Amino acid sequence: MLKSLVQDAIYLPEELEKVLKELGEVKSRLAELEERKKARELEALKQVANGDHKNETQRKAAILAFLASDPEYQEALAGEKYGKAKAAELEAKLEVLRYRMKLTRELIRLAAAAIEGNHKEALESLEMGYVESRVESGQEKQERTESSPQLPDYISIQGTVVEAAMGKKAVKAVIETPHGSRQVVYARHEFAEKLKPGKKVRIKARRLKDKEGEFLAEAIA
Repeated sequence: MLKSLVQDAIYLPEELEKVLKELGEVKSRLAELEERKKARELEALKQVANGDHKNETQRKAAILAFLASDPEYQEALAGEKYGKAKAAELEAKLEVLRYRMKLTRELIRLAAAAIEGNHKEALESLEMGYVESRVESGQEKQERTESSPQLPDYISIQGTVVEAAMGKKAVKAVIETPHGSRQVVYARHEFAEKLKPGKKVRIKARRLKDKEGEFLAEAIA
């Protein structure tokens, strides 16, 4: 189970970023369609203003008739209907992803506490093995360590650079992910331009064994 949790911890933020990007594109398209509709409605008003209409009822009817027969307006209406449905679908997907991310973080926290404390009931509920408390031989300890779920050496980090400092050997940057967590990443000086505060980045990084929770960037996009 821990392996699947780690995979979700890597996959879900990436998927969230994709959905957010797609939702932004859909909303941008909806804004464009709204402008097109307003332009055609203005044209309808101009056309009606030049006509011979006796009262407000006739003018409104003429405007509606113009818009109903206007291909550009009807195309914008159809696009808007599709766009709103797509936006609602993506927003629902975002809610699910955010819930799954929250649940995954909590399960990882519980798993870490269970492993550290070797809590039998907690480990069993998480479908992880309970190790009977006793003195282990060196070989037993090595075998248990090798068989225990390990975090992957490489992960993908996406987010916004919030801090960056140039050191003698590397650039140290703090990346804030879409779900609010922060990761410390070290990178070669050649990546300094990409790690300026405010920039959005996607980083392939390797865990630093001697610095828990910190990473070394291998590639930055």
